Amino acid sequence: MLGSGQAREDPPPSCAGGAPGAGDSCGLSHGDDCCASLLVPGGTFNRLNDPRYPATVSSFHLDKYLVTVGRFRRYLEETGGPTQASPPRAGAGAHPRIPGSGWDPAWNAMLAASTDAIHQALRCDPYVWPTWTDAPAANEDKPIVCATWLELFAFCAWDGGRLPTQAEMNYAAAGGDEQRRYPWGSSHITPEDAAFCCQGDGSTSLPCEDSFPPWSLLHCTTDDLAPVGSFPRGAGRWGQLDLAGEAYKVTRDAADDDRLLVPCADCSRLDNGSVLRVAHGGSFVASGIRQTTTYRAPYETNGRHYYVSAMCARDAPAP
Repeated sequence: MLGSGQAREDPPPSCAGGAPGAGDSCGLSHGDDCCASLLVPGGTFNRLNDPRYPATVSSFHLDKYLVTVGRFRRYLEETGGPTQASPPRAGAGAHPRIPGSGWDPAWNAMLAASTDAIHQALRCDPYVWPTWTDAPAANEDKPIVCATWLELFAFCAWDGGRLPTQAEMNYAAAGGDEQRRYPWGSSHITPEDAAFCCQGDGSTSLPCEDSFPPWSLLHCTTDDLAPVGSFPRGAGRWGQLDLAGEAYKVTRDAADDDRLLVPCADCSRLDNGSVLRVAHGGSFVASGIRQTTTYRAPYETNGRHYYVSAMCARDAPAP
């Protein structure tokens, strides 16, 4: 449901059934609304905390939590998921102030051939930390990972929302004109603030490095990706959780050209043919520097990664 500025009482489709991870079972208490969506009042700020990149963002809602396995399961159960035979409608999931930002039918050919193919792909083979299971299990309140950007776009559109723009995600994480280094402020990140550096399971004795081959493959476990909302101390200015850590949050923006648009008033680099998309917010396997509000990374439009998920944005009610 919507938080401050609430415009409707019914839950979004992904929480209509009230199943684990898709009802009132999220957060540290396991009793919060998994579909809570909180108002982010509009304003002007500097993207990447750099005065060369000012932007104005209109008010919007951003979900309090990352998309959970339980919510994504509800989507697949109700619709079969976005497949080549059953894609989202053209224009679905559009930003109300950005023409052409909705679903592009040219993407249909990149979708999975069937629901069974989506199930198989969500296991993220040959990787080691998928959260998806074909039947409900212990991960329902963890973030869905190994979904493609296209599948996450389609999910948010079906759920009554959309993917946030890069400017919106940066604005929410930085606390708007407070220009925070981390979502909670300027204090350096600790294991109490976010799931990062393979410390989500409470282990803090290991070093943390960005390296290749990934250091995380040697030191992480499935427990390092925590249930959504497990770190309330890391809440952002407007109440969203896991803006840093857990999983990278994909945005609507293309990343083939990573230059920020100037000027920017509710802007987004669309480029529907892009093979890369911008993600923000770090992940449970990444080092502390990647959890800052200024860090962004490109990920493939049709790629699957065990450290990438999404938060849905929703349009704010008219004043």
